Amino acid sequence: MFEKLSIYCDRYAELIPVSFVLGFYVTLVVSRWWGQFENVPWPDRLAALVGGHVRGADEASRLTRRTLMRYANLSGVLIYRSVSTAVYKRFPTMEHVVHAGTTLG
Repeated sequence: MFEKLSIYCDRYAELIPVSFVLGFYVTLVVSRWWGQFENVPWPDRLAALVGGHVRGADEASRLTRRTLMRYANLSGVLIYRSVSTAVYKRFPTMEHVVHAGTTLG
């Protein structure tokens, strides 16, 4: 039975070229990686939106824009702590996050 299966697989293995299967696999891996990369929340778009919607050159407007972006960056750090060991090593406790936030000014 094994020999018959081996002969059957050998006969039909030539119909599907290995380069086609390898190309399909590489395309699948790269598209999944690109999808993950596109889903990383970059703060640039949000900063542009905040800058466009919170208008004004006075101190209150500037502090509002700054506070909103600090909250956005804080939420990113809190999420990245749960998925990245490098971020978790940098911020192992909430005290480390608070200390880093207060030293930034």
